[in-house]
Amino acid sequence: MYQKILDIVKSHEDEMINLLAQMVKIPSVSGNEAELAKFITDYCGRLGFESEIDRHGNVLVLVKGGKPGKRIAYNNHLDTVPVGEGWTKDPFGAEIIDGKMYGRGSTDCKCGMAAQITAARALVESGIEFSGEIALMYAVDEEVQDISRKGTLKMLKDGFTADMCINGEDVDLHCCLVCEGMLEVKITTMGVGAHGATAFKGVNAIGMMCRIYDEIMKIVPGENKYVKGSINPGVISGGERSSVVPDRCEMKVSRFTVPGETGAMFLGQINDIIAKLKAEDPTFDAVAELTYDSNPSEVSEDAEVVQAVVKAHEMLGKECPFYGTPQHDDADFMTNYSGIPTVLYGPGTGLKAHMPDEYVILDEVREAAQVYALVNYNVLAEK
Repeated sequence: MYQKILDIVKSHEDEMINLLAQMVKIPSVSGNEAELAKFITDYCGRLGFESEIDRHGNVLVLVKGGKPGKRIAYNNHLDTVPVGEGWTKDPFGAEIIDGKMYGRGSTDCKCGMAAQITAARALVESGIEFSGEIALMYAVDEEVQDISRKGTLKMLKDGFTADMCINGEDVDLHCCLVCEGMLEVKITTMGVGAHGATAFKGVNAIGMMCRIYDEIMKIVPGENKYVKGSINPGVISGGERSSVVPDRCEMKVSRFTVPGETGAMFLGQINDIIAKLKAEDPTFDAVAELTYDSNPSEVSEDAEVVQAVVKAHEMLGKECPFYGTPQHDDADFMTNYSGIPTVLYGPGTGLKAHMPDEYVILDEVREAAQVYALVNYNVLAEK
């Protein structure tokens, strides 16, 4: 019976690629997702699905079966990062070369939405009876580093819930059970200014920051079976000119965390470093602030949604090893805020996201649509 669904997915492949191209051609940088949201809502409405844009600008599409049952959610984001420089292709051209579609958002993560919509359509058009519903939840402001703006979290706070979820981020069609959390700590050192010719009269804030940097790099990031964390001092600023002892320096440090690590833990480690350096040098003065704090997500290998992905691969004659992803995404909020078991599975590669000449391999989009369609069948179809 499920072969009928796969045949329908394949029959719509050209339309799916065209759908992806249309989405790529619509700029949707964070804060400017309204045009894309309307396009998706109208498209899904023409397919006969219940489609709406909520008060935050998020898209919610419901594909309902004949009677009540489980709800499987597909969570993706509408927004992209800005285009940036260095492109050799039109970032909104959706140009196809050698089986790859180029464009901002092609891999991160409009390809996943095109595959999910096509998969939901295939289940309905197959005529197979199913219970429950598919919920396509496409959120605004995923790319922003501001928890209060996250569209997925706003949907959850407004009461959205599901029995399980697939987050369709660009993870190379890997079945990812873990996504890392992301933290940022801002550290400020306060020195004493002086003329560079009499530097001994001052206290160099940059020099103090160098000592903090050295100590931070001694911290060993956590790791587990699926992911390995990292620490990156990414921004540093201080001083006005080389002939003046700087009286202030700031550094921003990111940390990607594995399950069991928290922002409070990292801030505590940095404060311990500052206390140690103060004890060694009475002139040492610094403060640290946790400016961004998000969490890793984790789902059990035995969770129904994970096993549905595994079974879908088996039905296609493919293996399904488990992975984790170092990137942070909205699986965090699905699992940690609402307790919805969430696995990450989507076409595209995160190494191409946010980069010039971003692209997605179209065969991955085709395969993702087949897997999503079989997951829907495995979870919802009456057999």
